[in-house]
Amino acid sequence: MYNFFLISHSWLRWVVLIMAVYAIYKNYEGFTSGRKWLVSDKKVNTFFIASLHLQLLLGLILYFGVSPTVQTFMADVKGSMKVAELRFFGMEHFVGTVLGIVIAQVGSIRAKKQISDAGKFRTAFFWFLIATLVILIMIPFGIWNADRPMFRF
Repeated sequence: MYNFFLISHSWLRWVVLIMAVYAIYKNYEGFTSGRKWLVSDKKVNTFFIASLHLQLLLGLILYFGVSPTVQTFMADVKGSMKVAELRFFGMEHFVGTVLGIVIAQVGSIRAKKQISDAGKFRTAFFWFLIATLVILIMIPFGIWNADRPMFRF
């Protein structure tokens, strides 16, 4: 069961990143071109947010249910804070990605409330960009945090 959730969580990050880049691009293009806000623009943003929520759900299952790394962290939080990998998955990855998802969600809500089309695009663009940067920092690529495989099988 652990492997299923870990592999799903690992592969879904690529969907999230693709959706993030596409949503950021579409919103940037929308406000720089001055075009009208379309139903398809709302769908792009909705699919991006949905991918984040699904990723969060899988992450929460791993975090609170089946991850041996997190279980080790929780067994000795004080001692685990001295071990970079345990600290990353026990606290940094969790807090950072949840923060990124909250930022994206707030941006989506704020964009919907904008009156002008340009305001919708601009709001979504900036909030999604910030959220994506926060999330990118927390993905375990091994550059500045724990090293994990790019693709799990």
